[in-house]
Amino acid sequence: MLSDFFSSTFTKDEVTATNDRIATSIMGDIKITVEEVCEKLKELIISKSPGPDNIHPRMLKELANELCKPLEIVFSQSITEGKLPEDWKKADITAIHKKGDKQNAENYRPISLTSVCSKIAEKIIRDKMEIYLKSNNLLSNKQFGFMKGKSTILQLLRVLDDWTEAMDARLPVDVIYTDFQKAFDSVPHGGLLQKLASIGITGNLHSWIKSFLTNRKQRVRIKGIVSEWVDVLSGVPQGSVLGPLLFIIYINDIVEELNCRCYLYADDMKLYNILKSKDDCCCLQSNLNNVVKWSDKWKIKLNIAKCKVLRLNGAVNLDTPLYNITVNGLTKALEITEEEKDLGIKIDSHLSFDNHIAEIINKANKIVGVLKRNFKDLNYSSFSALYKALVRSHLEYGQSVWSPYKLKHVDALEAVQRRATKIMPSLRRLSYTERLRKLSLPTLAYRRLRGDMIELFKMVHGFNESDACPKLEFNTCTKTRGHSYKLFKRPCATNIRRNYFTYRVVDSWNSLPNEVVTAPSINCFKNRLDRHWSCQDIVFNYRSVLLTAGQPDRRF
Repeated sequence: MLSDFFSSTFTKDEVTATNDRIATSIMGDIKITVEEVCEKLKELIISKSPGPDNIHPRMLKELANELCKPLEIVFSQSITEGKLPEDWKKADITAIHKKGDKQNAENYRPISLTSVCSKIAEKIIRDKMEIYLKSNNLLSNKQFGFMKGKSTILQLLRVLDDWTEAMDARLPVDVIYTDFQKAFDSVPHGGLLQKLASIGITGNLHSWIKSFLTNRKQRVRIKGIVSEWVDVLSGVPQGSVLGPLLFIIYINDIVEELNCRCYLYADDMKLYNILKSKDDCCCLQSNLNNVVKWSDKWKIKLNIAKCKVLRLNGAVNLDTPLYNITVNGLTKALEITEEEKDLGIKIDSHLSFDNHIAEIINKANKIVGVLKRNFKDLNYSSFSALYKALVRSHLEYGQSVWSPYKLKHVDALEAVQRRATKIMPSLRRLSYTERLRKLSLPTLAYRRLRGDMIELFKMVHGFNESDACPKLEFNTCTKTRGHSYKLFKRPCATNIRRNYFTYRVVDSWNSLPNEVVTAPSINCFKNRLDRHWSCQDIVFNYRSVLLTAGQPDRRF
């Protein structure tokens, strides 16, 4: 049943449109060296599963020095001839449940387990393609998916910079979230190969990628039972190394016809405009129409039911109209929602993050209950490992985006860790601060402050792409004491803007000593920051963290 559903998503109609773009540069034939193969073999993670050929990554890693030369010969011959071995084009599909009814095949995502040897060749080719694409500026700066120096959190910080600035000026913002239907599985191979040629990827490499995409076979495996082999008619293999890069190349030109603000993370796309007049609404509708035209042209279907509008409240009410979307002759007014999950974080129309914080607290408390019921006789180190992996990870994802400023939220988050530390019987009679010291666990408030500093350090020193970062304004006054990377904080009118990342972090960042902010690497910065704060009260006392971060000690 799963195999039938996954194969039903393939696009059987090839693209008839042509890409008018003419390549201004050419990626010549690539050369693979023994050293590159050896390096990739030694980087293999031995816990990963093998593909249908049953060649395990542990064997490849432990025999890296012996296998690097024969594998280099195979890879080089494969690229020269523009062909892949048949075993490299087979995939065992693992079905991962997303959400909803587990008896419904539509609620599962297919992940391909392919040959590990193929993945090593893909990694080398991907690295060389990324260098070519970046050096020739061939990928849109609006794309954040699968790009070095970019992340989900960085994109959210970038768009929130615009949104909070508009709301501070009492201007509303309309955000249109679009959803493509089975985007990775429905990419037409002919259209993708055409786009590769248009950006200069030709010759043997183009032939190799064509062989990589075509004549593939897949089967679904569940608990050792497999389905029949099925031909793969379209798409890029989910779970492969090269697939994500090929997908963002395919979707890259969708932004070329858009004149509103827009950002992508792989196939997740949002369009938005700051509404100063009704013309801005018309502009947003026009851009939505262009997205529909692109999807029709390049055979990537939009899922109308999942395309929604989030209206961020401002003091000005423009009586904005409904946005309409037309797909396959069917016109529908987009649903206006009060809340939308954006890259794993719930964004509400007031940017309060109340529901997001409540959801992660509820999820973390449930896991604390599981730990309490199922683990006995834990020592300090085993408890810390379990807590950090299973509980704290939920409480910290994207914290730079939603970091709370209301004490009711700060207290509620800290209460999860307070409850978790009482699992240890020997610690129950101690105070919360003493329990944290025994377990070497800092408060969650400290972890959020530390995370903010690390994120800011990466922005200031160029570890993130500069055009992907929110706007930072440096203090150019040469007479200021302290370090030379001090930030300037402009006055703002609302709590929403005042507690946004680029405002929230300024005082704490400016107070750091020069030797900390001038660290040569991220790990060095973390170590110096920890040493600087280790002798202060803020590590185990979350009220002190609020004062250090310049947040008022009052309840909202």
